Amino acid sequence: MTAAPSPTGDPSTDALLPLAGRLVGAAHDNDATGIEAALGEAEQLLGDSLAATRALVVVLAAMCDDDATPAELLAWRSNPTEYQRLRGLGVDTRTAAVLAATASPSRKDTAA
Repeated sequence: MTAAPSPTGDPSTDALLPLAGRLVGAAHDNDATGIEAALGEAEQLLGDSLAATRALVVVLAAMCDDDATPAELLAWRSNPTEYQRLRGLGVDTRTAAVLAATASPSRKDTAA
């Protein structure tokens, strides 16, 4: 039985993939505790805060759609409540971001 190929080409960065996914989710949920937990686990995994942060940055950058502009990638931030509502309805991330950006933000979103 052969092992699955390495998604990143390096076992230590492969081990960061679940943490990177959790970090993305925590950032989208504006969950500071979840962000700190993912960063802390990465530090434990690699044994050094700076190395863990650098590795996560590279993994997260590699996971981004390089055809999208930064504005497109962050469009969901203009109306995160609407974005989360659309995602909960099963709308894909890019479409939800575009639709959320064109919808009027709620008062709660504009106060943050």
